[in-house]
Amino acid sequence: MAEAGRKVLYLHFTRMLANEAGTRLGEDLEALHDMRVATRRMRAAFDLFAPYYERKALAPFAKGLRRTGRTLGAVRDLDVLLDKAVAYQAALPPENAGALGPLLAYWQTRREVSRRQMLEYLDGAAYRRFGDAFEVFLLSPGAGALPPPVDEIKPYQVRHLVPRLVMGRYEAVRAYEVVMPGAPLMTYHMLRIDCMRLRYALEFFREVLGPEAPPLIKQVTAMQDLLGELQDAHVAEGLLEEFLGQYRRKHKKEPGLPLEGVSGYLQAQRAIQAELLARFPEPWAALVGPDFRRALGVALAVL
Repeated sequence: MAEAGRKVLYLHFTRMLANEAGTRLGEDLEALHDMRVATRRMRAAFDLFAPYYERKALAPFAKGLRRTGRTLGAVRDLDVLLDKAVAYQAALPPENAGALGPLLAYWQTRREVSRRQMLEYLDGAAYRRFGDAFEVFLLSPGAGALPPPVDEIKPYQVRHLVPRLVMGRYEAVRAYEVVMPGAPLMTYHMLRIDCMRLRYALEFFREVLGPEAPPLIKQVTAMQDLLGELQDAHVAEGLLEEFLGQYRRKHKKEPGLPLEGVSGYLQAQRAIQAELLARFPEPWAALVGPDFRRALGVALAVL
């Protein structure tokens, strides 16, 4: 398991590095997205494979990944907010072409600050030390790995452990059956995180699972995407309410504030949430249903 973890981590480490130049350049937003996703997958891999390494071996790299992910995420989250707001404004009638002007200017300023901080971090010594040390660790078979048990019979091979690990993550998803649908939005966000953990576990071991695995991954990804859109709209709602409050307080002596467009966008985010919640029950029933459970069992049985 330790060497399987090293293989998984190195795959996503190389993807992180491959997208670093594009992230620095900033012309293709997908480079930043892919670099951030690589850090997320590595953090998920840490959670899954950590029991098979010495604790002190992973600790410094976990810290570096967290900081890298937070720095990239601060810019990426604003990219998503801006991209969706610009698309919404573009679909408005011509007479409302600048309806979101104050909001877009505010978010763009925040993004520029976050991007400057990101570049400072990527150019800094801490990031270089993290990357150099992590690469040495990942290219050193056996480094930090707990030795196989000698005087007791205890599982340590992929084929013995993966069924339990994957099913444990599926159990965590199914636990939401008792509250879904109709739970608070924060619970949907928690479900999204557990769906992500299940998806990553299936992806990490896809090459040793049965042919049923890719369709299962696609199904979990679709649920994660729906929940991600729901979370994005919920976060946008909170940020829009915050912006409207701050803007009105700052310009309270100015009559006729140009905020109708922002208020309309706020209502649109609430409508998106309602529409996504209405769509949720059907894919949710399929995800926790007998067909998914049966296919998952068959995919794992090849081990």
